[in-house]
Amino acid sequence: MSSDLAQLGRVGVIGAGAVGSAIARALAARGARVTAITSRTAAHAESLAEAIPNAVAVASADAVAANSETILVAVPDDAITVVAAATSWRSGSLVIHLSGAQGAEALAAASAHGARVAALHPLMTFPRTAQAPEVEAMLRRLAGCSWAFEADDEPSVDQCAAIVEALDGRAIRLTAADRAPYHMAAVLTSNYIVTLLAAAVRLWGTFGARPETALEALLPLTHAAVEQLETVGLPDALTGPIARGDLGTVRTHLDWLTAHTASAPDLLRLRDAYIALARLTIPVAQQKGSLSQETAEALSRLLSDAAAYPLAPPDTTQRGAL
Repeated sequence: MSSDLAQLGRVGVIGAGAVGSAIARALAARGARVTAITSRTAAHAESLAEAIPNAVAVASADAVAANSETILVAVPDDAITVVAAATSWRSGSLVIHLSGAQGAEALAAASAHGARVAALHPLMTFPRTAQAPEVEAMLRRLAGCSWAFEADDEPSVDQCAAIVEALDGRAIRLTAADRAPYHMAAVLTSNYIVTLLAAAVRLWGTFGARPETALEALLPLTHAAVEQLETVGLPDALTGPIARGDLGTVRTHLDWLTAHTASAPDLLRLRDAYIALARLTIPVAQQKGSLSQETAEALSRLLSDAAAYPLAPPDTTQRGAL
């Protein structure tokens, strides 16, 4: 598998959002011939074209397809099939979409026109900011990134591999059946971390902390957890009350959430999430070896009792061994 980007020929880009812009600029910096760019927002296409030598903004996806041997489709997931069906593709060109959620079959309409199709997804976030990051910063961000790809023919495999290798990434080949669990893992790892921090910030708000103050205080803990994962891995990185088998602390958390749901209904959703996450954490703690079978069963009963009483604290007389 060659990392020579010359085999891509002229590279066109459909969609100049955060992902399309980042990948196009990174590839151009590594020697790819990025030539034609279009986007739903013309100003985005023009801005990206200005950042890449010899690239031009064009008016339509048809214009990109007519002037490119390799086309990157960097549009929202639900728009991929629409773009594929509405574009006049050239036979023999390679059309690659960058979605993590959809497989190469989303480009079936392009395949019907004789184009080769592939899916190539960088396992990385690309937030759009007011000021575009320097290309060297993007290359550092992509270094070591895993890229999931689907492609049916060897030339397409080689071309996807060339992109990954040029950007110092690691390729993971998927089948269509792998797509849902792959993307769910990405959502849990990235999107829901933000959601959990938003919930944590909400909890700090109950004792008067401003959101920015709460986030500033909680982020170092998040960084430390990630560093612990990098250092000791799973399951040893797990800490906290479930890992310790601290039933009293878990009960206190659940009772507080239950007591406050009447005045703050959104905390009921957080309570449900806390129970679900605690249940997922129990087997991790057991794998770590810090949680006995007896305590794991006691925790499970506590969580089941709490789930059965969504609007009132469980009756402590019914907890048995707890």
